[in-house]
Amino acid sequence: MKSFPEKKSLIKLRNGNKIGYSVYGNKKKFPIFYFHGWPGSRCELKSIPLKKKKCFIIALERPGYGISDPISNFKITDWPKIVLEVANKLKIKNFSIIGVSGGAPFALACANTIKSKILKSVAIVCGLAPHHVKGMNKGRVGMLLNYGKKTFISWLLINFLRMSLLNSNLEKNFYRWKNNTPLSKADLKLFTIDKGIKLMENFKEAVKYGTTGVHRDANLYSKDWGFKLKNIKRKIFVWHGDKDLTVPIITNKYYKKVLKNKKIFIKSNEGHFSICYNYMNDIIQQVSE
Repeated sequence: MKSFPEKKSLIKLRNGNKIGYSVYGNKKKFPIFYFHGWPGSRCELKSIPLKKKKCFIIALERPGYGISDPISNFKITDWPKIVLEVANKLKIKNFSIIGVSGGAPFALACANTIKSKILKSVAIVCGLAPHHVKGMNKGRVGMLLNYGKKTFISWLLINFLRMSLLNSNLEKNFYRWKNNTPLSKADLKLFTIDKGIKLMENFKEAVKYGTTGVHRDANLYSKDWGFKLKNIKRKIFVWHGDKDLTVPIITNKYYKKVLKNKKIFIKSNEGHFSICYNYMNDIIQQVSE
């Protein structure tokens, strides 16, 4: 791992496009690729109390988010090839994956495609399910999928939110978001002003140079993902809080039914954000073993 390019946070792909990333932890530990949520960025883990001496995480930004270049006609099934190319450039031969919320479909696409001798294990945390699954039409995720189907309306809304994040006080943005977002008691307790501002900074970084990635993913979530979950042979660790008001816990019934090789962890009284804050170190340890 001595050749790891520490000074730069961009990887140039063979096609000339660049992918943004951030590194967290100890490079002597087993490497884990982290896939952010929606919206999200390579900075997402800055708000999580990681045990940095015990983990080695490479947080990747999908095309069109943060400092990653947009890629025309990008699909969920294109992501595994990019991950493999990034791993090769970083001289990483074996790795695991954690996909959070909107990063879950991309983690599952990797589980479906990447060979077991390269990909050790996959965890999805408070993950989205396919658009047709019961519960995916409810709450915040239902709103997201609805916007995804209405591309022009979603483009207008996302760009309006971008301008608000770029031009307004982050503290005001946080309170506006908190007041307008259904949150569990655990999430409400979690979001002090300091943690809230870090969340807004993550959202801001996601759209800092444009909304291509955020807009595209909203559309991709509302369509067929391009692969069959029942064909995934790799073991998948599924984590979810039973008080999640963003992605309803009922979606796990689908994962329980369709994934052939899985282990599901439902955490009592945890919300969409608190489960990441309180259990990320356990999940990291799990996919490292």
